[in-house]
Amino acid sequence: MKSLKIFFVLLFAFTLLAQNSPKLEVVGGENINIGNKQRGVPVEYDIAVKNVGNADLKITSVSSSCGCMGILSSTDVIKPGESGSVKFSFNGQGMGIVSKNIYIATNESAGASHTVTFTVNMVDPLSVNPASIMTEGKVGDEIKQTATLTNSSGSEITITEITSNSPVVKVESDKMSIANGEAASLSISIKLYEETTVNAAVTIKTNQGEFQIPILVDVKSK
Repeated sequence: MKSLKIFFVLLFAFTLLAQNSPKLEVVGGENINIGNKQRGVPVEYDIAVKNVGNADLKITSVSSSCGCMGILSSTDVIKPGESGSVKFSFNGQGMGIVSKNIYIATNESAGASHTVTFTVNMVDPLSVNPASIMTEGKVGDEIKQTATLTNSSGSEITITEITSNSPVVKVESDKMSIANGEAASLSISIKLYEETTVNAAVTIKTNQGEFQIPILVDVKSK
C-alpha cells in the first residue's frame, strides 16, 4: 500500500511538472532561408521565438557553429504566450550556398537545446558570364566574344570605366547603368596580329568595385 501511495505522489508531481512547463517555438520553423545576399557584406537577422508553454521560458545560452557569427538574445526570460528574438550577425564571407547553425539552450528540460539552421546564398553584386575567355585562332583572325554582366546587388550599378590591358583587345558595353536584376552585354573583339599567345584581361570598374575577365588565346600561324 505504501509503495502505491508513493507511486501516485510521484505521478501527481510529474503531472504538475508537465502541466507547468515552458516550451520554445521558433516562429516559421527551425530552418531559415534568407535568400541572396551580397558576398562580403555582413548579414543581420532576427530569429523570432515564442513561449508556447505555461511557465517562464529561460534562454540559458546561445551559440553558433563558427566564429564568423555573433549571437545575442533579446531577453533571457520569456513569459507564457509572449515572444522574443535571437539576433545574429554573419560576416558575409563565402560564396554560393552557406549554411550555419545556431544553438539555443533553454530550461525546458535538462540539457534542452534547439538547433536553428539558416541558409544564405552569397553572391557577388555583379556576376560575369563567362568568368574567363579561353580560345584559339590564327594570325589575321578577329575573334568576337560576348560577356554578360548581371546585377544582383539590390540597387543600380554604374559602370565607370571598361578597359583592356592589351591593344589587341577592344571592348564595348551596350549600357553603363545596370538596374537590379538586369544585365549588360559586353562585345569583346580580339585581333590576332602575330603568332604570340594573347594573355590579357578586361577590367570593369563600377560603383560596387572592380571585376575582371581574364582572356587567353592560343595563336597559330596561317
